[in-house]
Amino acid sequence: MAKMKIKAKEKKGVVKVKAMFTSLMADKEEAIKKGISPSYIRYITAKANDKIVYEVTTSGFMSENPLVKFEFKGAKKGDKITFTTVDNENKTETSSKKIK
Repeated sequence: MAKMKIKAKEKKGVVKVKAMFTSLMADKEEAIKKGISPSYIRYITAKANDKIVYEVTTSGFMSENPLVKFEFKGAKKGDKITFTTVDNENKTETSSKKIK
């Protein structure tokens, strides 16, 4: 399952987010080459104040341990940003971080 490292900083009303997900991101073809079972993140969402601020559908095409960066408005210091990932076996993982 994907472990997450999240950084979120607000400045002048804009929150800048960096999030890294620990995952092999190995689709079926890559898994066969490596002699492992397929393992990749299928879906990532980020919410702040119960609003989706980032959403992406992925597959094994992404690099191992993907890093995403984005900005959004509508949150302030002290609010939480919550990431949820769903992998190819429909397992979910959620992690939150306070915005600094």
